[in-house]
Amino acid sequence: MARRRTRRKSPSRRSKTFNVAAALEAGLIANAVTNGFFNADLGTFIMSTDGGGASTTSTGRSTITAREILSGITGGSFGTSGTSQLYKIGGGTTSISYGQPFGAQVRENLAANGAAMVGQLILIPAGFKVFNTLTRKPRSMANKALKMTGLPLKV
Repeated sequence: MARRRTRRKSPSRRSKTFNVAAALEAGLIANAVTNGFFNADLGTFIMSTDGGGASTTSTGRSTITAREILSGITGGSFGTSGTSQLYKIGGGTTSISYGQPFGAQVRENLAANGAAMVGQLILIPAGFKVFNTLTRKPRSMANKALKMTGLPLKV
């Protein structure tokens, strides 16, 4: 039997584009999750160098950042709890514990921010679907204009 001749499929010529709206939606969802679990907005969670605030305030202790999580993974205290040594005037020291362990702090943050997080996780994608439906024509015109400029962007 003769071998069947098949045509090779040519590779797709469509260039990969960066979807700005999808990136914005993903950022808002990530912000909602970090607020719910770690009591920190996305910028503070990623970029904080001081652990999210002063450990002397309740907000500072309840805020958990990526830096503290990495510290906890590598043997630190996650920045949510610790002990301090107080020196007495007459001599001697007293040890004071503050904060909570990591799991307990995440549970407390979820109890405080969980309902808002779930609401955002439901409303953000629904809002973007409605927005995309209502702005289909202007977005398609903007995408055509972006395509003509050669920018690998999509709205």
